[in-house]
This record gives sequence, structure tokens and C-alpha cells, in this order.
Amino acid sequence: MKINPIVNSNPSQTNFKAVNQKYLKWAEKDYKVVKNISGYLLESLRDDVCLFGDISPKDGVDTMNAIRKYMAPEGRDFFEHVLDNIRNA
Repeated sequence: MKINPIVNSNPSQTNFKAVNQKYLKWAEKDYKVVKNISGYLLESLRDDVCLFGDISPKDGVDTMNAIRKYMAPEGRDFFEHVLDNIRNA
């Protein structure tokens, strides 16, 4: 049996994505009720990343990307604003 090594072509970046389960479940719950994500959820996530440092900026971006599918089109501007805040944290 031959074992092939796994080679990462870009060692500075991993494929691992850390999504905060608290916010993912919150987004799923909001979506089931109102077909959108609450602004409070986005503000809370931004505060945990930017203000309190409870979540790393990378994990915050991964979480935002995971919950993007639950965002209604009319809230995209605010969503992108919060995402930019997290990216610049």
C-alpha cells in the first residue's frame, strides 16, 4: 500500500474554517422565524470581535461568510459594513 503525502501548496493559508456555532445557530433560528438575520446578531458578533476580542477577526470573517446565506437582500449593505469592520479589526 502506497501512502501519498498531503502537500499544502500555500502553507501560510489553511483550509480550516472556524465558524462560531453560537452565531450560526442564532442565524438559522432567525431565518426560520423572519427569513432574515437580525441586526442585533450582526452587532453582537461585531462587538465580540472588535470590542471584546472574544472571537478572532479570522473566525469572525468565517462566521460572517457562513451566515451570509441567511441574509435577506435588503440587509446586504449593513451586512457588508459589519463584515468590513470585522476584517479591519
